[in-house]
Amino acid sequence: DLLKVAAAGPLAGFSLGFVLLLLGFILPPSDGLGLVIDPAVFHESFLVGGLAKLILGDALKEGTKLSINPLVLWAWAGLLINAINSIPAGELDGGRIAFAMWGRKISSRISSLAIGLLGISALFNDVAFYWVVLIFFLQRGPISPLSEEITEPENNYISIGVAILLFGLLVCLPYPFPFDPSQLTDFDL
Repeated sequence: DLLKVAAAGPLAGFSLGFVLLLLGFILPPSDGLGLVIDPAVFHESFLVGGLAKLILGDALKEGTKLSINPLVLWAWAGLLINAINSIPAGELDGGRIAFAMWGRKISSRISSLAIGLLGISALFNDVAFYWVVLIFFLQRGPISPLSEEITEPENNYISIGVAILLFGLLVCLPYPFPFDPSQLTDFDL
């Protein structure tokens, strides 16, 4: 039951955010101009960068301006909030998912690893610093013992839990490939 409850919020958030992101890429800018951005911003997320390349194609070129529907940024923000909540650490939904799937001992190790990686990321990113502080000081306590921690979740719920953790990772990882193949140099090949 813990897995079902913990996965419900991120599953709903990711589903709605993904649909809105696709709509944002497909719909033209609302006022004819929309938000004018540098396409390099899409390198911040593997999922968003991949979708941008897939849907927008040749319109994406680093150094040129691109007009997009504001729905893209709103949906991306929603996906990012859900991805942060899906970090398998502490009392976040991702921590509860890991606890439900792998048990108390393994989930506490995963939580420590996630906090450590966030700590390293905090050296380069201010947002990661705030999240590591929040998780480490406010949400690192053990999950209260459940009346029954022995039953394994069903396989279909485990696959949903793993998908949520991976989807959160896809939102947070950067998109490493250039949008324009002509920008590849001999060293990149």
